[in-house]
Amino acid sequence: MEEFNISKYQEAPYLELDDYKAPKGIKSYFVNMDDGIKIRVCHWLQKGEKSTGTVLLQQGHNEFIEKYYETIKDILDLGLNVICFDWRGQGMSDKVLKDKSKQHINDFKYHDYDLTFIIENILSRYFPKPYIAIGHSMGGCILLSNLDKHQNVFSKMILSAPMLGFKFEFFLNFLIRFSQIFLKDDDYFLGSKPNYGKETLFDDNELTNDRDRYNRTLKLVRKKPEIRLWGVTTLWATAVINRLKFIRKTDWSKIKTNLLFINCLDDKVVSQKSIVETSKLFKNSKLIQFKECKHEVFMERDKTRLLLWREINTFLDNII
Repeated sequence: MEEFNISKYQEAPYLELDDYKAPKGIKSYFVNMDDGIKIRVCHWLQKGEKSTGTVLLQQGHNEFIEKYYETIKDILDLGLNVICFDWRGQGMSDKVLKDKSKQHINDFKYHDYDLTFIIENILSRYFPKPYIAIGHSMGGCILLSNLDKHQNVFSKMILSAPMLGFKFEFFLNFLIRFSQIFLKDDDYFLGSKPNYGKETLFDDNELTNDRDRYNRTLKLVRKKPEIRLWGVTTLWATAVINRLKFIRKTDWSKIKTNLLFINCLDDKVVSQKSIVETSKLFKNSKLIQFKECKHEVFMERDKTRLLLWREINTFLDNII
């Protein structure tokens, strides 16, 4: 394992609030992909005998690293190192279009390339094993769909409300076919309109029951509105459906990685049924379900997070 030298990389900014700081020891930098896209990476590397392994923590659609400072601190307190990066097109990684308010991707294979690059050139070179992957929503979808390529990399994988389907998917497929005929690839997808700077009130949000954590994210976005996205394109929606089709047609029976699927029973963003059904495709998987929990379990109320970390600690018992 090599010693990390941050001087090899361009320093990257990160956001903080007066009452919400990055955990101590943060290293924030840009990594250049082969196609010129810059990916923002942050990591926390513990020194000496404290370290018992490394977590690759990957966010969902329209999220950014700063949102997970609290979760990162929880992981560090377990004696683990943490590395995470903003997916291309969101956070402080390079956007794909000139209109930086749109979430756009030609194909999820570009996310696959970025994930593989970070694993091979950053994670495997500078961070101690064992490796644990934690992915939320879209991040969980991408990590899971790459497991056939990286099952020998990760000892365990935790998937928080992974994006494996949608409640009204038949209607979504219809809208995509309609959009492919009448809209350009980089047009806003039907139902997704430019809403730059428009905030969803806490009482109307579908992400968390915790008011303080929800408002904390709003404060971060107010400091840098371009850190989030304000609508998705037709091609991005098409790429999502294509990735779901890939997951469903793949034979996962030979995967040996231990998987923990987290299903939130008040989730209105992704399909709870799809999470349950997908978890059954893996022989070394466990499914846990949380009541009174919306889409973002790591951003939920304290009582839910306490139960969550008990489950995670049990799942990681032979590592931590």
